[in-house]
Order: sequence, then structure tokens, then C-alpha cells
Amino acid sequence: MKSQFLINVCLMSTFTACGLGNITSSEKTSVDDTTISDENQVPQDSGSSPDIPEEDTSESRDDETGFSDTGDETETEILTDFSQIGPHTVGTQERSTTVSGCSPMSYTTYSPEGVSDPVTVVLGHGFGRGAGTMTGWGEHLASWGVRVLLPTLCHYNILSGVDHELNGQNMIELADIEGSVQTIYGGHSAGGLAAIIAASQDPGAVGVFGLDATDTQDVPGVEDFIGREYAGDITHPAFGIVGEPSSCNGENNGLLLFGMMGDASVVKVTDADHCDFESPTDFVCEFSCEDAGAEFSDEEIHEVVKTLSTAAVVSLAGISTHGSLIWDEGLEDWVASGIVQELE
Repeated sequence: MKSQFLINVCLMSTFTACGLGNITSSEKTSVDDTTISDENQVPQDSGSSPDIPEEDTSESRDDETGFSDTGDETETEILTDFSQIGPHTVGTQERSTTVSGCSPMSYTTYSPEGVSDPVTVVLGHGFGRGAGTMTGWGEHLASWGVRVLLPTLCHYNILSGVDHELNGQNMIELADIEGSVQTIYGGHSAGGLAAIIAASQDPGAVGVFGLDATDTQDVPGVEDFIGREYAGDITHPAFGIVGEPSSCNGENNGLLLFGMMGDASVVKVTDADHCDFESPTDFVCEFSCEDAGAEFSDEEIHEVVKTLSTAAVVSLAGISTHGSLIWDEGLEDWVASGIVQELE
């Protein structure tokens, strides 16, 4: 990523920076709840995923996830449309805590109603961006049955210090503070890098996913290609979704990280720019990174990104076999249309 872009983003974005410190478990403290928002009823909608032959649901059974699975595995299934809001009402809480080199670190929890002991997703935002660009992901993923922790990562300030490794460590600490037993790490851009670092070191990790994830390159004061020191240690399943190469995603320099993992599935979404992986994005990203000459519309791109990302999380969490089936069998129509390219 070009250093000028990073400096522009940092100057245009306002966020709290935290000082660096040693990574010690003694710095963890109890969580302070600051505000609790009302739980919003999430409507269940029906949409269309890539065309799949109709299924016989005469002998279906429901579970607490809200999915119905047939007892006969030989029947062809209609795959769930994960671009739509899921079956669960989502409750949110604003919290803060102390982690290494950062006191306090603020974060939001998104919890699905009716799910006991859900798998936890720790979600990282991009460099100089802030958690506000990922709130849509928190709501959406939680509606499908996982608990999402969305922190404001402390160590993305070019003035006071950039430390991707400490951001990864903080993500692990947050999962531990929140009592997570099974954790999925994910993130956008440099948040995807922090997620890879965290997943490589946390014994409780069950998977990782990247949204146009990047590695370090040509950033003043930051070691190049830090992610390569960690990606090879990831042995659990991984999913990567990338857009068109540009200065904003380091010319897709995060792709190599997934290639170093033992079990990774990666696709490229044609015409997707770096901002298409935020939810919501803003003019700061669009001013620097938006692709104005795209063949596919934003709506088409966002449907694909949302479907594949949610399917990846549902698969990693073990919520439904539909998640892995989307990646294994549900890409055909998108590949034929040219909007998706399978890379791994």
C-alpha cells in the first residue's frame, strides 16, 4: 500500500490511539459495560443464491440455529441465501476493557438470541479506519448464529505507532476476556492481517477469513511482509475474498498469505474495490479506492461478497453444511457470469 494513501487516511480519519506496551497477561482487567442498546428484531427475508435444484423437505428437522436439514443426504438441497439477514434477533452491547498496550480498548458485542454458547468471531477493521466501517458485518454475521466482537484496534496510528502484531495479540486477549472457547478471526485489509496473526497463535482458533486482506509493504517504520511470518502456522480452514489489485490493497499482496496456509479457499470478486468489503464504507475510502469503471454493479458485488463471507463463517462455526456447499458447489453460476474467479 502506498504510504501517501495511508497518511491521507490517517489525517482524514479520527480515532483514538493507544500507547504500546509489553504483551503480558497481567494487563488484562475485567470488562466494563458502558451502554446497552435495545435488541432489534431482525426480519427474515428470502432471496436467491446461485441456482440449485429444488430439495425434498418432507422429512426436515429444525435446530436452534434456525436451519432445516433433511435426513436424506442424497437429496439435492436448495442452498441458503446468506446475503439476506439471518433468522436470529441480534442484541448489541458497547463495552471497554484493558489489553496489552491499550487501556481502554472499546468494542461492541453482537449476540444472536436463542443460541447457547455460540462460536465467537473477532472482527478487525482496516488501517486507520475504525470499527464504524464494520458494524454492518457485526449485525449480519450475528443474525446467522455467531457472536461477534468488534473492537476498535489500538495500534493503527502512524503518529504514535503502528503494530500489527500487537493488534493480533489484542484480538486474542479480547476473545479470552469474553470467555470464547472456539474463535474465528476475520477482518478487512490490515484487520485481516491482524486476524491471521491472531489465528496463528490462538489454540482456540477454529478458522480465519480475510476481506481483501493485506500484508505490510512500503510503510515507513513498519517491517515488510509481516504476515509471512505467521500464515504458514495456520492449519485450520481459511477463506479469503479479494477484489481487484490496487494500491489500496497492496496489489493483492495478501493473496500469498492464504497460499501459505494448509487448507485455504480463495476467490476474487471481479470489479470489487477495497471499499466493497466494508459495511458501511464512507467517502474517505471511496475517494481513494473506489473503482469507477466497474462492469458489475455495487449491488451485484455486495451480494457476492456478503454471501461468500457469511457462508465462510457459517462453515467455520459448524452451523450448517450449506456454508461449505456454497464454496464447493454454489460458485458455478457466478464463475460463468465472470463475477467470481476461483484462485485456490
